Amino acid sequence: MVRLATFLATSVAVWGVLSLFGETSQLTLEVGDLAPRQYEAQRGESVVDTAETERLIQEARDAVPPERADNPEIEQQVQSDVTDLFDDVAASVIGSAPVAGANPTLPSTTTTTTDPGATSTTSTIPAQPGILSGVVYLDVNADSVFAPDAEGPRPDRGIERINVVIESATDEITVMTGTGGSWNAEVAPGDYLVSVDAGDVDVPAGFFVGTSNRVQLVTCAAGSECSVEAVGFQPFLRPIADVATEVSNEHALAVEASATLVATATDDVIGAALGEPSRLNAIELAVTSRILQEFGLRVQPEDLPNVRQRARSSPPAVFYDVSGRNEEASQAAGEIVATFIQANNLIDTERTTELQDAAEAAVRPVTVEYTAGQIIVDEGVPLTRLHIDAINQTGSAVIQGKQEGGLLAVVAVLIGVLGLYLATFRPEFWSRPRMVALLGILIVLAALAVRGTVVAQPSSSWYVLPAVAFGFMTAVLFDSRIAVLMALAVGVVAAVGARDIGVTVYAVLATMAPIPFVSSVSSRGAFRSAVIFSSLTAAVAAGATSWFFHVPPGDAVLSVIGTSMAWAFGVSVVASLVGLAALQFFETAFDITTTLSLLDLTDRNHAALQLLQEKAFGSFNHALMVGTLSHAAARSIGANALLARAMAYYHDLGKTENPTYFIENQFGIPNPHDLLTPQESADIVRRHVTDGISLARQYKIPTDVATGILTHHGEGIMRYFYEKAKSEANGDVDPADFRHIGHKPRTAESAIVMMADSLEAACRAVFQTEEPSPIAIEKVVDRVVNEKLDDGQLDESPLTLSDLAKIRRAFLESLVGHYHQRIAYPNFPGS
Repeated sequence: MVRLATFLATSVAVWGVLSLFGETSQLTLEVGDLAPRQYEAQRGESVVDTAETERLIQEARDAVPPERADNPEIEQQVQSDVTDLFDDVAASVIGSAPVAGANPTLPSTTTTTTDPGATSTTSTIPAQPGILSGVVYLDVNADSVFAPDAEGPRPDRGIERINVVIESATDEITVMTGTGGSWNAEVAPGDYLVSVDAGDVDVPAGFFVGTSNRVQLVTCAAGSECSVEAVGFQPFLRPIADVATEVSNEHALAVEASATLVATATDDVIGAALGEPSRLNAIELAVTSRILQEFGLRVQPEDLPNVRQRARSSPPAVFYDVSGRNEEASQAAGEIVATFIQANNLIDTERTTELQDAAEAAVRPVTVEYTAGQIIVDEGVPLTRLHIDAINQTGSAVIQGKQEGGLLAVVAVLIGVLGLYLATFRPEFWSRPRMVALLGILIVLAALAVRGTVVAQPSSSWYVLPAVAFGFMTAVLFDSRIAVLMALAVGVVAAVGARDIGVTVYAVLATMAPIPFVSSVSSRGAFRSAVIFSSLTAAVAAGATSWFFHVPPGDAVLSVIGTSMAWAFGVSVVASLVGLAALQFFETAFDITTTLSLLDLTDRNHAALQLLQEKAFGSFNHALMVGTLSHAAARSIGANALLARAMAYYHDLGKTENPTYFIENQFGIPNPHDLLTPQESADIVRRHVTDGISLARQYKIPTDVATGILTHHGEGIMRYFYEKAKSEANGDVDPADFRHIGHKPRTAESAIVMMADSLEAACRAVFQTEEPSPIAIEKVVDRVVNEKLDDGQLDESPLTLSDLAKIRRAFLESLVGHYHQRIAYPNFPGS
């Protein structure tokens, strides 16, 4: 009933995982993948051809011309940039004011000059005033000479309304220049300091006092006309080349155009002082007019190169006067327009999107009609978006109705075949319901792994299936033959769960990959190496499988293979390490003895062995020798040598409760059995089996190993005490009172431990008085083995006569090696 319940539970669980759990029956399909099977419409449906509809929508959107609108912000920015250019040029040409030199000062005393011909009288006659006069002018040619009548278009010219300060020792007056820049004032005879106000607001921009006579000391006599030197204002301008370079760098304008602007602005400084119209303004006006004209015609981004080229080839005309067009200025204006003009007629993105959305809404979806039973796509054909949509919408992707029943039938047959195999060929596993249940759990976990792979595949790869872990765990928990069955089970589950031939092939190969590496390991380091080698093997299998099954037409073969191998190797390593960690849980939960647990049990640092060594040292040494004999005998017939050694190490664990009642632990003390009746001694000796079982539970020793405690004496008679009781009772003794507790060995390993235990004790007794020659050892071996056969202790074991012959030979070789002869050293005690 337990096996039947396990069969049903496993079948339903696997079917539920693959068919019901999270709608796992639906397979994720991608455009370009090869159809894993033929898909047939389960019901009639009108399916939208998404690809064709999207193509028509794109055509409709592309057919909508872009909606454009003028951008006033760009127009304002361009005009502002042009204004900044001309302002910078006008400001940059004017140089810094020259540094003034030392000015004269009034003397400490004032000298009054009188007419030498005058006659002094007793009465005071007021002195006649003098007349101070001078000229303030624009020194246009900067020669410090006032030449208003010089020939040429720009002679020197007086400056009107300039303040002139006349300072005496007692007074200060200010006069203003008049026509022609002249000025005069009546002053009393004496010394005067005459200065021109260089910062007067009426001084033209860019002009500074260029002569050294801005401040003059003048002595004026009574009634005389005193003239001061003419004071000239000269233009102070920066070098044209320096300013042109700055303007070019600052405004990204061609150097030639910058030089023309700077030269014009330089000339404007003098022209403005002389009242001439600004030529720089004429250029700016031509540029602004042309830009406004182009903006009015709507400059579009694609037309901008042509507009700039037109500005350079047909620049705006610049006229300084009636003499005609200035070509140099016109070319500069054209370059400025070409540099600063921007597209002002831009696409209105929001309005254009609205029109495109309206055009898209007008497109009617393209539909394809499918009827029930119609073939959508054949197996192996590259899938299109229409195929995938039709498969999903017509119910072809879902396992329904009879398909769900078929899935359950496939799973039931799989579990049934596995159970039949175990019952027929592996009765040692079939007889243990826990092992059958564990195999079922591993198959359910494999189904979950397949489901996880189907979910993860679109964003990763088919080769995230952790199949290696299941082969690894099965080979360790069971054996290599059961692991092959697990590979078959994982392959079937992958086939019905993933519906992909490549995944099915990979699942079988990857599950089988660890078997040869795990079957021969005998250390934890070997297990770690097995993980790496198994993962590498799985990666090779993934590369070959992906190359054959999963490389779509036109894809890079090496890229697909490399990706598949990388996923397979990485997932296999991680999954194997997780499986290795899970083994301890399975070992404990299902009372399973694995190679890993046997390695721990045969470590002499194990707590139970330490207890045996401390409390029953003789029994401990006896156990080690029995372990050596058992290991050799098990290897000779292909049995589990590590299990045989572990059973031998712990078979006398119960002797630690009463160690001195066993002859091998009696060191220099009387035998306590001499004071007991045969029945009391038999009870104490018999108890070491029950005590051993109790200690085995305490130290969590697996049942497979603890079985050696129950079977190492079988149902044999404690012959020494039996014979002693017979002699005391004149032969009226029940043999059952002197039989050991336990049962006959039922495995090859437990039978070997029984014979090795008796053999080691017999050899130790015999060869205390006899020479351990090979012939003598062979006689003891034959006697012990024959005794067990004759007593029927091996009747339930699977050993054959051929096995016994090999076991005899292994025992003999081990004992001969143990009792090897040594050279007698001279003068050595006992020689």
